[in-house]
Amino acid sequence: MLFTLFSFLNNGFSFVITLIMGRFILPDSYGQLSMFTTMISFLSIFICLGTNGFIGVEYFKSEKEKVCRLINVTIMSTFFVYLILIVSIFTFSTQLSNLMGIKLEFQFYAVSVCLLQILQYILMDIWRLEEKVISYGILTTAGVLLNLILTVVFVVGIHWDWEGRAYAHIISCLVLGIASVYILFKKQYLRKTLPSKYEVVESLKFGVPLIPHSMSFWVRQGADRYIINYFITQAAVGLFSFAYNFANIIQMIGNAFNASNSVNIYKILSSDDVNKQAKVQKECKLLIVIYICITMLIFLGGYIFIPIIFPKYEASVVFLFPLCIGAMFQCFYLAYVNILFFYKCSKNLMYITFCISLFHLFLSFWVTRYGVVYTSYVIVISNGIIAALVYFYSKRLLHMHSNYN
Repeated sequence: MLFTLFSFLNNGFSFVITLIMGRFILPDSYGQLSMFTTMISFLSIFICLGTNGFIGVEYFKSEKEKVCRLINVTIMSTFFVYLILIVSIFTFSTQLSNLMGIKLEFQFYAVSVCLLQILQYILMDIWRLEEKVISYGILTTAGVLLNLILTVVFVVGIHWDWEGRAYAHIISCLVLGIASVYILFKKQYLRKTLPSKYEVVESLKFGVPLIPHSMSFWVRQGADRYIINYFITQAAVGLFSFAYNFANIIQMIGNAFNASNSVNIYKILSSDDVNKQAKVQKECKLLIVIYICITMLIFLGGYIFIPIIFPKYEASVVFLFPLCIGAMFQCFYLAYVNILFFYKCSKNLMYITFCISLFHLFLSFWVTRYGVVYTSYVIVISNGIIAALVYFYSKRLLHMHSNYN
């Protein structure tokens, strides 16, 4: 529960940063910032080849020495991919600048931020597994506060525009990355111990297949910005991204609820209760009602207050309704997806999310040239289809196992 509270707190600070940016930079600059952060989110999918997830899987059934070797697998994978990415951005700098709309300097920063974040994520995962809630909360909150303070100094004080926000993010990641390495050394999780070939292969076998699944989320939440930039302008990207921040509040709440709801679902389905399937369905339906109410509140709040508080972004209001509905469908997906995880159907889930995300990419590329509002409704369609498929699949699984029991 405390992990969820810290997540709410940190996301709250992040939203404050978003509001600051909306007051002090223009939509075109906001679009450039969005392209920078979207590049980071894209590269983060590949930077360690998914090997960091294997640390948590093996943590409770392995001695500390093996955990240290698995951490080294993640670090080695990260530096290997980092070097490939650095060579790539310097080799194709012109093409990438035209595609993403950001200078070579910030492409380099984006790749470096991904590397620094992995060092932090390793420590965060260790603390979660050790249930060191206070340590986790202090470091993450300190990082977000540092980010907030530097953003105010660079954007509001020195007037560095969107680049000030980027520099604040880079410096915060650098400080947290160095702190994470120091703490991992002190906790003796970073050692000069080489992993075996078997451990490297097992880590990659676990992590690499998860990349398409992670890609599917990015395609539905990040690729649209590049398509908008290609067909229209960076100012349009800025307006779209600003409206998306309000939809992100809904998804943030959904993720926070999911942190505790997933545990409840696993507990209920693991019990011997003859009515466990019905209890799970009741819990999921309650969440659906909550998400509908939250979505309406966020939409109405944004619709009323954006023109008053952020007049420069009044044109983004037209995107609010479809983006909020798309985020609501994503929360519906979260309500039912844990049933698929419990019954070990993650492979089929990957097929669902990845195929629909490719469909999303096709639709977005087709309709964006006619207006960004159509891009917003593509999100409604793809998230709605995924939520519906996961709902019917979970219902089928519950019915099948109910009959089996």
